[in-house]
Amino acid sequence: MAVIEFLPDRLNTPPVVWRGFTAGEFLLAAAVGFVLGIPVSLPLVFIPAVGWIAIPTCMLIMPIIVVFIGGRWVSNYKRGKPDNYLWRRLEELHARAGLFRGLIVHSRAWALRRTRPVKRGVIQ
Repeated sequence: MAVIEFLPDRLNTPPVVWRGFTAGEFLLAAAVGFVLGIPVSLPLVFIPAVGWIAIPTCMLIMPIIVVFIGGRWVSNYKRGKPDNYLWRRLEELHARAGLFRGLIVHSRAWALRRTRPVKRGVIQ
């Protein structure tokens, strides 16, 4: 009987593009950096020599910074976890914040309610 030495179990997984990011994660990190560039640039607007040009400059520089810093963090965060772990975690955070209703996130402690005490060693 022939045995297959190599089983391509990761055939359908998205390839790692750069620094631990897949293409979707890379675009997400770049978008987060783009949005973070706006509040970072607002204090720079009031410097007389810089002016309004700080806003688009920071919006273009912040994605590079976020991708460089976030790449190492994401690769350490995803190590040993399933391929879609980051997306499921984001989905869970959206559900806990009330922005997404498609995931049931309800946790409660189990309660044992007995009417009479249980006697150990006695079969009833």
